[in-house]
Amino acid sequence: MPIQESISSALDSIRANKLRSILTTLAIIIGTAAVIAMVAMGSSAQKALDESISDLGARTINVYPTSSRQGATNTSNIPLDIKDALALLKDKEIPWQIAPEIRGSRQIKFGSENSNLQIVGSNPEFFSIRGYEIDQGILFNEKDSLSRKRVAVLGSKVANELKTSSKALLNNDVFISNVAFKVIGIIKEEGSGWGPNPDEQIYVPLYTASDRIFGTETIGSINVNFPVEYRTEEVMIAIERVLRREHDIGPGEENNFRINDWGQALDLQKQATSIFFALIIGIASISLMVGGIGVMNIMLVSVTERTREIGLRKALGATKNIILLQFIIEAIILCLIGGFIGVILGSIIYFLVALWQDWPMVFPLVAIIGSVSFSALVGLFFGIWPARRAASLEPAVALRYE
Repeated sequence: MPIQESISSALDSIRANKLRSILTTLAIIIGTAAVIAMVAMGSSAQKALDESISDLGARTINVYPTSSRQGATNTSNIPLDIKDALALLKDKEIPWQIAPEIRGSRQIKFGSENSNLQIVGSNPEFFSIRGYEIDQGILFNEKDSLSRKRVAVLGSKVANELKTSSKALLNNDVFISNVAFKVIGIIKEEGSGWGPNPDEQIYVPLYTASDRIFGTETIGSINVNFPVEYRTEEVMIAIERVLRREHDIGPGEENNFRINDWGQALDLQKQATSIFFALIIGIASISLMVGGIGVMNIMLVSVTERTREIGLRKALGATKNIILLQFIIEAIILCLIGGFIGVILGSIIYFLVALWQDWPMVFPLVAIIGSVSFSALVGLFFGIWPARRAASLEPAVALRYE
């Protein structure tokens, strides 16, 4: 039973030199932990981004203001306003949904508690475009907006910010910049993904926000959701046509607005994530290789320390192959121990970061299997030379070694 004996001998040797074994595998522990933590965090961040963009809708485009340009210099900044959104609504070429956004931070007060939170003014279509669902109460409607009604729908965590409960807020007044707004609904928890956390925002009707809170018709962006049978490029051209006409942009002049296709942004993000993963894995691989060199050096020291033991085993009939197998298995076990410790450490780091960032949990099974397997290969590769050196010792010479 040479393999079982070799495993038992390897474990005895590692237990006899615990501190040296841990220090030997330190680089492997760090490398494995880095792979697990970074791959898992990257996967979680990517999943959060996917969910955030999915909330916008796979068929959603956003329009933002930019500066107009003349020659090589920027001129005045021309913002978007509510009239631009109305112009898109009136255009019937594509049956799209339009949801303009006006947003900004304001002081919120409820009872004796107050907090600075982001206010979002939009129309009822905003919730369906973003995929937000009501949890308690109701959503505001177009009539509420046109009548400038002071009603509000809260994100699921606004109650926590005001140190109270959603039940206590529902159908009661909160004060936004000292103006009372009746809370008519609470949306379901969405989770923080890409951009501001929707659970910590307050949503009010568009014209109410424009007239009673911000005092302007300038909007920050326009959400455009369109049916699946239309191509993204076709919709972008239609948006451009309407807004160029509204902004009186002549032929040959550049747009003073920006149209974002989040599908393209997601593709770019995935490419960047892939490059990031490759970089991290490359750095971690170097760390594992350095750890392998450390294992090799310690194994060479171990061969020297155990020369008499090797001589005795050979004198009792152990073959070169048995000695070779013993030291290779010891190197592999040493690296596997480092790999498993690295997996645990990396998982703990990932769990804490994901909990702090409120990311969705992703179990990095492929990264774990890959890291542990690579650790075993490092042990095999760097354990061969010390093992061959041990196997090549002559019994008579080894027995006389002091």
